[in-house]
Amino acid sequence: MTMFPKSQSDLMGYQPDQVDALLTRIKIQFEAAGRSLITSSIVSVSRFDLVPGGYQIMAVDNTLARLGDSLEAREVAERMLRFGKSPVLTQLNHLLFEIAQVLGKNPNERFSGQKNGYSKSQVAELMNSIRVNRGKLVSPLPLEVRTWSLGSARSGVSRSEVNAFCDLVASAGHRQIALG
Repeated sequence: MTMFPKSQSDLMGYQPDQVDALLTRIKIQFEAAGRSLITSSIVSVSRFDLVPGGYQIMAVDNTLARLGDSLEAREVAERMLRFGKSPVLTQLNHLLFEIAQVLGKNPNERFSGQKNGYSKSQVAELMNSIRVNRGKLVSPLPLEVRTWSLGSARSGVSRSEVNAFCDLVASAGHRQIALG
């Protein structure tokens, strides 16, 4: 009933019932925008148990990145309709400050090391594509930031820290786009 391919029975994948339950909540949210059943933040931190023969991880992660990105764009637009541009601009400025703080650090000090973390060189490539210039975010589109191929390395950088930074950049990108 789902669109995700399953991994081979001897390979680990996401637990299908958990993924399907989240997708059902997302579908309901898209159908009834006024409800607060799920947010982009919930989608971005969703984790699933790994089981043999489960849904292919990359397929699920990419789909959830797209859905979460769409939800966030809607959330920002709704916030602007309800409260005007000022609160969104305040949020953007706060995000830009946080992003600039990370970018201002020595590249080797931005993220903690992690066994089986993201590839340092691929993270560096992403980081080199992002900057804050005169109060504006210069970066790839929010979805591109969320789905950037970061590889893996035995002696890599913290996946959770890099993911959190990518969420900051994507969130700032959505607010900047909404503000024009």
